[in-house]
Amino acid sequence: MQVKNSIIQFISILFVSVSLSAQTPQEFGKSIVNTLASPQYYGRGYVNNGSKKAAQFIEKKFKKYGLKPFGSSYQQPFYLDVNTFPDTIQVTIDNKKLTPGKDFIVEPVSGSSKGTFVPLWIDSTNFPAIIEQLKSMRIAQNTIFIIDSKDIKDADERKTLNELKYYLSSMNPVISIENNKFTWSVASQNASNAILSVKREFLTKDTKQITLNIKNKLIRNYESSNVIGYIPGRKKNKYVVVTAHYDHLGMMGTDALFPGANDNASGTAMLLYLAKYYSTHKPKYNMVFMSFGAEEAGIIGSKFYTEHPVFPLEKIKFLVNLDLAGTGDEGIKVVNGTLYKKQFKKLAKINLKKNYLEKVYFRGPAANSDHYWFTQKGVPAFFIYTLGGIKAYHDIYDKPETLPLTEFNDYSHLLIDFFKKI
Repeated sequence: MQVKNSIIQFISILFVSVSLSAQTPQEFGKSIVNTLASPQYYGRGYVNNGSKKAAQFIEKKFKKYGLKPFGSSYQQPFYLDVNTFPDTIQVTIDNKKLTPGKDFIVEPVSGSSKGTFVPLWIDSTNFPAIIEQLKSMRIAQNTIFIIDSKDIKDADERKTLNELKYYLSSMNPVISIENNKFTWSVASQNASNAILSVKREFLTKDTKQITLNIKNKLIRNYESSNVIGYIPGRKKNKYVVVTAHYDHLGMMGTDALFPGANDNASGTAMLLYLAKYYSTHKPKYNMVFMSFGAEEAGIIGSKFYTEHPVFPLEKIKFLVNLDLAGTGDEGIKVVNGTLYKKQFKKLAKINLKKNYLEKVYFRGPAANSDHYWFTQKGVPAFFIYTLGGIKAYHDIYDKPETLPLTEFNDYSHLLIDFFKKI
């Protein structure tokens, strides 16, 4: 009986092993995205240590795939200030309770406000004259400013009005009326009072009262980390680097989760897939995998890394930064494509020959992700993101269940072929 059980156990292990090895890149990607964008990771932000949980997950994968650390640890800690909203946030307008993330957002720099307030409207009928009037007006404590820029046509006036909310928030809470989709972010400081954006349908000049219960918590010196590992290549003197940020926006209160499936669980999934691939396919050059923290907070993790590299930056032969890797119906766009024309032509030529993606588009330099600090230091680098598909971005709708990973298979093959040609 013991021998029979051992045989059954061996067959079970063999079956699982074969199943895993037969997993396509897309299937692998979906499993990673489903995990990192699940509620258990709290949007990989700064509430409930979501970002730290994500870093630990990536470190475990690096160990599983046999990546080596530089030194004694895979994690490179760094610190940042971050404004958070860990408690329940509530907005009620004339007895109608709004849904966070869907009906309103609290701006990243928002402070705390609690109570019932009476609206003071600022729009095309009294702007910009009201700026002078505010200097002499006695603003009641229960006033909430409502900013509506809809009918202001002059671009400079619109900009001034939108910036006015930060000045007004030093006195009382402020609401901006939002005509478009909500997008959220991360801030490192906070205003004196609450600043919100609310959908137009919930506010009119007949609105009588607005009740707020919003509490922020500014965390000083929050510890984040970069997760770094490598696979030795046949040529030891040069490094090819793959990067992707694992962090996202986290939670806005206890009810609004920003899952960040495309941004950037998908790029992290591609990084991990490539790490797994090269663990069984020895690369020509040392392959380094860097998963950065605090990209959404101002590309802080990668900046810290370039100031504290674990090996000389001049030894990097090429770097590819991966973000928004979850679609691809319309191809990919390559930031720095105009800067490194030779490498871009190689990438585009491979794609054309193998017919992987619809198109490879080039773009000039941009300070829009982790590649930027490397470019500033003279490291040759691309930042690649996929095009087409879902439009969810920095909102509560960037979910794993609606992320298609349409071209994940072909995209992974294109990257592997490109690394062979570097």
